[in-house]
Amino acid sequence: MQAEKTIRKEVNVLYIEPPKVDEFWPLVEFMVTQGLQYEGNPMSKEDVRNKAKKGTLQLFIMFGSDDGEKNKVFGTFVTQVTQLPNFKQLEVLLLKGEKRQLWQKEAMETIEHVAVQFGCKKLYILARLGWKKAFEPFGWKMRKVVYEKELK
Repeated sequence: MQAEKTIRKEVNVLYIEPPKVDEFWPLVEFMVTQGLQYEGNPMSKEDVRNKAKKGTLQLFIMFGSDDGEKNKVFGTFVTQVTQLPNFKQLEVLLLKGEKRQLWQKEAMETIEHVAVQFGCKKLYILARLGWKKAFEPFGWKMRKVVYEKELK
């Protein structure tokens, strides 16, 4: 008789280290593609993959189980560290996911932890207004609204 496999009912945020990007890429590629499309395709998914492999972008995955029966991907986010003249800031370039309540707290803590590890003074995220409810409980303040116009 085979022992029954137990899957914990939890979702974790995992940093995908540069040497492991290719191994995890099939799990996040579809969400990276969707996130990039929403942002107007500022880069290709191959750019994200290659830069994450080099460590110039940081790739994260929200992975686990919400039902205790199967594991799945709930989201992904991509960050970069930008050196400004007076300080470094961690910028979240892409954040795509579902069932946010399962991973938002750990994602916020992870983003802050990564920023500290890279010696950043600020966190910077351009996000839809809908994220306001998710960010404010973690001390984020909305300082600006971005208007966008595509030029031909």
